Amino acid sequence: MPMGLQRFSRVCLCICAMGFAPFGVVRAADDVVSPWRFVHNAPETEGDQRYAYHWRVLRAALEVTRNKYGDYRLEPGPPMSEKLQVVEMQRAHGGLNTLVLDATQTLEQALQPVKIPVDKGLLGYRVFLIQAEDQPRFAGVRSLEQLRQLRFGQQREWSDVAVYQAAGLPVVIGSSYEGLFHMLMLRRFDAFGRGVSEVGGELAHWRKQYPQMAIERELLLYYPLPVYFWFARTDEGRLRAQRVEEGMLALIADGTLDRLFTEEYATTIQQLGLDRRRTLRIANPHLSSNHPFDKATYWFTPMP
Repeated sequence: MPMGLQRFSRVCLCICAMGFAPFGVVRAADDVVSPWRFVHNAPETEGDQRYAYHWRVLRAALEVTRNKYGDYRLEPGPPMSEKLQVVEMQRAHGGLNTLVLDATQTLEQALQPVKIPVDKGLLGYRVFLIQAEDQPRFAGVRSLEQLRQLRFGQQREWSDVAVYQAAGLPVVIGSSYEGLFHMLMLRRFDAFGRGVSEVGGELAHWRKQYPQMAIERELLLYYPLPVYFWFARTDEGRLRAQRVEEGMLALIADGTLDRLFTEEYATTIQQLGLDRRRTLRIANPHLSSNHPFDKATYWFTPMP
């Protein structure tokens, strides 16, 4: 059998195993013929390194499934806001077919998630970027009631806005990711909550321009915020999701995901002293009940 036909047959067999109709099999097989192209959301700015680790995880998941599914190519799409990213993911021939983003009920209705948290839930642990001279104000915060006396910057499209507002935390809305760092230093708000997985790279980038920018030293705000890989709710998208899920499970089983996580974040976690901080917990009203919080190996916890 010619190699091209062999490849097509293998893809068809994979899709048939998922229970798709013949028309869907042909269409999906045509779309994901090897090498599979995974076009993902790009950084929003030059200094935006928030998802560099996530793409390393995706590459590892694709590599471990190469023998079964074939070659792949991982590439960024054009820069765009999160709102436009979701729109592109739903278009028949949009500019993206792969997305990494935190979960919301709305997103679950629109796209197909692989419900394995890429960063082990680390994004839900938030520290604050502040002006260094304001540290004494935060040192006295012992409760959510006291935290509510401060103002927090967030981007308009982020799911965090509703999380903060539901907890009664005052939010100042910014129109762009980059602009929020400028707004903090202009005292438009008191603090900018950042995920533990984000804050180190952001501070290193912005401190060159703003030497007085600092990470608050005593508080840790937590709300559940799983970050997943997302795909279109189409035959092609479901096949992509199946491959990535199989790859992620393999990375968990052989310890690769833990190794990648440790390589990326262990130093930051130690430097921030998460286990020594005062932890304040709030709910995330965006989440459905259908998340794998019962799978302990999927999640990071800073508590000893």
